Amino acid sequence: MGLGSRLRERRDRARLTQAAAARAIGAKRELVSMWETEARVPSLRQLEELARLYRANVGYLLGEEELDERREREALYGELDWDAEAKLEVERWLDFLDDWAEFLEDVGQELPGPSRPPRDLDEGQMVVDARRAPKLAAAVREYYWLDLTTAPVDLYAFFEEAEVALVYRAPLGDIGRGSEGVSGAFYNHPKLGYSILVNADTAPGRQAFTMAHEFAHALFHYQTVGVISRKGDRDPKERFADIFAAHFLVPSSALRELAEPSWKENGVEPYRAVSLAAHFQVSYATLLYRLRQEGLIPEWNYENLKGYSPSAMARQLGLETGLFRIPERRPLYLERYPISVLEWVKSAVEEEELSHAQAADLLKVDVVTFRHQIGLLENPPEATREEEQEFDQLPPRVA
Repeated sequence: MGLGSRLRERRDRARLTQAAAARAIGAKRELVSMWETEARVPSLRQLEELARLYRANVGYLLGEEELDERREREALYGELDWDAEAKLEVERWLDFLDDWAEFLEDVGQELPGPSRPPRDLDEGQMVVDARRAPKLAAAVREYYWLDLTTAPVDLYAFFEEAEVALVYRAPLGDIGRGSEGVSGAFYNHPKLGYSILVNADTAPGRQAFTMAHEFAHALFHYQTVGVISRKGDRDPKERFADIFAAHFLVPSSALRELAEPSWKENGVEPYRAVSLAAHFQVSYATLLYRLRQEGLIPEWNYENLKGYSPSAMARQLGLETGLFRIPERRPLYLERYPISVLEWVKSAVEEEELSHAQAADLLKVDVVTFRHQIGLLENPPEATREEEQEFDQLPPRVA
């Protein structure tokens, strides 16, 4: 069996058309066809992309190695038939985790292995009863000293500072109305432990919900290899994680303290609702869901509020609109990675443990991009005149 036959066999196994495979790797369908007939030969980079997409090792495609099916990774996909581009991004994430683990081992770092939750939070078995999710969410906040009566929680910072999980962002496409897209994923890496993937094509408020959702999987479904979180998935684990995330981000006590008794009959005003969402740093949809779940607003009010634009209301109120706005899709470079990873790599380059080229290869960017973006960490932007003047407005220091 030659290269072309192996490419065709793996594409068929992945249930992809030539056109779908071509879109996923940014090539033309005709080129994929020529590779399979061996009229043309893909470059090494194209082979690596195809290997990720088809879940095969490059050596197998070249006829030099046995097929490594990576069965543990297959558990993430199951029999799901979803977007090829999103699959490729998931594969890039998993490849990075393997490469990162190898790098840390090479520099003598001891790796934790598969993670388990702290003993006080470990239920000993998978929890799928959604009725328990609110109480468990409160217990998790209490364990990590996250005040139940205040908000919000910056999960990107929390996961970094508490060393809970590595959080990686990737453009996974739309998960809106009519979409069957992916919001994120959880993977208990065999060497690195808890790892979370977040869809960067969603608004920041939605990303926060995704991280809290995957955190639930990490704490209460760690026995499974991993979970791909998709819209419309009726798995009980997904329902549990949704309820957990909503209560973790918007605790009952904090929400009830801010709610007004009149809302139960008259409903909450749209602008007040978006202000509350901004207060908790969650999506507008999450805030409305929690108000309805707590019985703080009537059903008719919930249905009516769904029709308003949170980003437009936030703009009119002078609030930060980015929390509610779906970002324009653009290539992600070093923005994919946790700050801790970038700091590690930066330090390794400074200590001459990695060359710029090796660091760029590890982070899957070109050398020019690596040097530019890693330089931003070394030299933060200077303050504007207006920003400096704010210090002059503060009261003088008391001796």
